[in-house]
Amino acid sequence: MFAQTDRGIAGREIAVQRIDRQAEWLEVTLGLRLASFAAGVSPARMGRIAQGVDIPEVDEETRLRNLFAVVSYLAARDGAGSAYTWLTEPNTELDGRAPADLLHHGGAPETVWLAAATPF
Repeated sequence: MFAQTDRGIAGREIAVQRIDRQAEWLEVTLGLRLASFAAGVSPARMGRIAQGVDIPEVDEETRLRNLFAVVSYLAARDGAGSAYTWLTEPNTELDGRAPADLLHHGGAPETVWLAAATPF
């Protein structure tokens, strides 16, 4: 019960936090090239969103929030560098594809999230 409550709170925070803050955090944590690639936006667009100059389209915002959710989870669990490594290395749970590549090409974020979770 307690764990479910924590996940619900974290999910709400991700959903309501300003998107420019999340985009900026992704840029700092992953670097502009990887963050924009995984989110499926150009580096220039990512920079403008992070600076609050552009407002993302609905699908762009969804991809950014999904990326933020998985990266912040990995960073909290294993450190920021682990998120970069995890996104760029082939993953057996994703048929050998790198999670960033899967997200870039429109893969379901749920699949990526499950691959990030530690199995019990």
